[in-house]
Amino acid sequence: MEIKLDIEYEQLVAIIHQLPIDEVNKLRSEIERITNERKTGGTDDLASFLTNGLVMSDEKYQKFEENRKNFSHYYPGNYIGKE
Repeated sequence: MEIKLDIEYEQLVAIIHQLPIDEVNKLRSEIERITNERKTGGTDDLASFLTNGLVMSDEKYQKFEENRKNFSHYYPGNYIGKE
């Protein structure tokens, strides 16, 4: 069963105020559980992205290093990775 309601935030707060304290505590626990799931879901997605992301080949890395050296030669004071 699925129910969708279109109510304002203030109306939701008013409904919560009408609940008995034990129901408010259950609601608080459920909200904390949902919040924790969403927080860890984002972390898992980021970790998955980083571990399964693109990897630079050795040839491309060598070209990158060459370009980096050339860039620092032409722009010596403006390059963070200068050697």
